[in-house]
Amino acid sequence: MHVVVSGGGIAGTALALALRTAGIGVTVVESRPADHGEGAVVRLSPNGMDALRAVGAHQPLIARSFPLVRSERIRPDGSRLGYALGADPSCERGLPRVMHWPVLSAVLREQAIDRGAEFRHGHRAVDADVEQPAVTLADGSTVEGDVLVGADGANSLVRGRINPDGPEPERLGTRTVYGYAADPGCEPPPPEVLRSYLGAKAFFAATRDSHSGGCFWFTSLRAPDPRRRDDPQNTDELRAEMSVLFAGEDTIAPTVVGNSDRILSFDDHALPHVPRWHTDRAIIIGDALHVAPPASEQGAAMAVEDGVQLARCLRDHATPAAAFAAFEGLRRDRVEAVVAMGRLGTSRAHHPLARRLRGLRTKAKRLVEWQRKPPMGRGWAYDHHIDWPQTTT
Repeated sequence: MHVVVSGGGIAGTALALALRTAGIGVTVVESRPADHGEGAVVRLSPNGMDALRAVGAHQPLIARSFPLVRSERIRPDGSRLGYALGADPSCERGLPRVMHWPVLSAVLREQAIDRGAEFRHGHRAVDADVEQPAVTLADGSTVEGDVLVGADGANSLVRGRINPDGPEPERLGTRTVYGYAADPGCEPPPPEVLRSYLGAKAFFAATRDSHSGGCFWFTSLRAPDPRRRDDPQNTDELRAEMSVLFAGEDTIAPTVVGNSDRILSFDDHALPHVPRWHTDRAIIIGDALHVAPPASEQGAAMAVEDGVQLARCLRDHATPAAAFAAFEGLRRDRVEAVVAMGRLGTSRAHHPLARRLRGLRTKAKRLVEWQRKPPMGRGWAYDHHIDWPQTTT
């Protein structure tokens, strides 16, 4: 069997790595160059690390990322409103890992290539055949295989071929802005802490990159007007916009924003349900299949899970159709629940009453529960485990 993957993001690259671990040939077609360097900060949750551990690919990522031990929320007066551990520190899945998106992409790609995967960068797919698996490239050439996997993102070409009248990602009316300051000009929180400063207009969440000494940060805003997909990411304009947003705040936000080298802005979307995941010879994974809002904290982890689980299914079943059915059985309930969780989190973050109720709930927990057991990251999402040697059914 030889698998053609359209899209070399996290899902496609994790799939290539896992396929080669299973002894299956794979060619990945990606429009961007290998060294494009695009992308924001990524938090890879413990379930994503578990998926990498299943294929023996976790140690290189640990070496190039740092753990998130806890998150904190800070009031405007500097007092701590609440905190939570990143995950159960006693669990073998470990803590969430933080890194730049290009670092995660490069670590996965390097290991996939070491195991024999082929990557064709700088080649844009303009059409896909989901019955006789192939992608047509912008230069007119085609790449054919026994199986086609669409890992081509939220605006997936392959999804459109499998679901001609299917749903598109729904815009949520919010926008997430990510930034990075190589020299933040002040002392950011230590690497193990993600600290959210609650400002008058928006929160400002920040942590230090233990490898570079710089500061990662992000915020979430109401955004009734959509950002055009083809608009360039202009750091100077975004810096000016964020400087106005955080002007006058007595936190690190104005200083860090003013010193930021990179700022990226993305409208938040959700794709909660895709009726048809596959044909007999083609399937979609990652953001092509389920767009999870940033509030889920699961986008990268779910992409890695998809890649590893699909590789297991293709390894274990005699036909692609049987493998795809097994994959859908393993994944549909889980991914739809994760997207729903992310949508709820986004709604709560921007609804005044929901924010008020969250504050009251936090106070009650601090008085009663936290003295006995500190709050931790989302258990049911984080506890997912992939047993690589076990045969899928």
